[in-house]
Amino acid sequence: MVLKRIGIVLFLIFFLLPNHNLQAQDSNAGFVPGNIWYSQDPFEEGDKIKIYTVLFNPDSREFSGTVIFFDKTTFLGKKDFKVAPRSVQDISIDWTVNVGEHIIFAKIENAKFLVSPGKYEEVYLSGNQTEESKRTVKKKITISTTSENIVNNLKGEILDASSGSIENIGNTVKENTPDIIAQPIISTVNSLEDFRNKVGGLSVENKETIKKELQYNKENPEDNNKLETPFRYIKLFFFTLTSFIFNQKIIFYFLIVIILFYILRYIWRLIF
Repeated sequence: MVLKRIGIVLFLIFFLLPNHNLQAQDSNAGFVPGNIWYSQDPFEEGDKIKIYTVLFNPDSREFSGTVIFFDKTTFLGKKDFKVAPRSVQDISIDWTVNVGEHIIFAKIENAKFLVSPGKYEEVYLSGNQTEESKRTVKKKITISTTSENIVNNLKGEILDASSGSIENIGNTVKENTPDIIAQPIISTVNSLEDFRNKVGGLSVENKETIKKELQYNKENPEDNNKLETPFRYIKLFFFTLTSFIFNQKIIFYFLIVIILFYILRYIWRLIF
């Protein structure tokens, strides 16, 4: 980095020395070679930084034009400039960093010298583009995302534990109950679990199908049947509720227990 800065300084000293052989049509004015840098380096996704470059003018006339910044073929921004005779000037634009492979560079357009008040002369620049600055930006892992993952993992572990407890009911019943009673109970639990899985899966499929239909109606209002739309929302609510209950084992079996309690209490009152 130190050698690079020394090289740039020597380069500027050499070209800012008086040179009477310079021609307006072909000039060494333009960018200092390889001079793309950033207000923050390294940077990551979401950072708001500035991209800088430096212009120099070894001529005795004012040098003006437009600097355009690119990321590969993507336009990032542009700035008009005026560089006084035998001086340098930095140019910058704002940039919000995004994920991916980046190739940043700048070009000069509409370059011209001020010949007399209000009169300009176009100029061809031998250095009208900077060197390319290549950077790779990876996806940023935020604290909130990590926290969400931890919460989701904890939920998964709790559900797995509860699922394991429910699945072990059959083994517990079998070990502590005579076969003549255990077999019907185990068969009932297995059948109930199969029923829960099937209804839960069908509810999710129907819910997603109705969502797609509603989305299609929004995008294509000319094909929309206004009478069917309210019923679709009712069906969506029903299948959303059903899929939630049947895909959550704890809630499903808790409701089963409550229903059985009220049924048995009703039978008890009828008999006694």
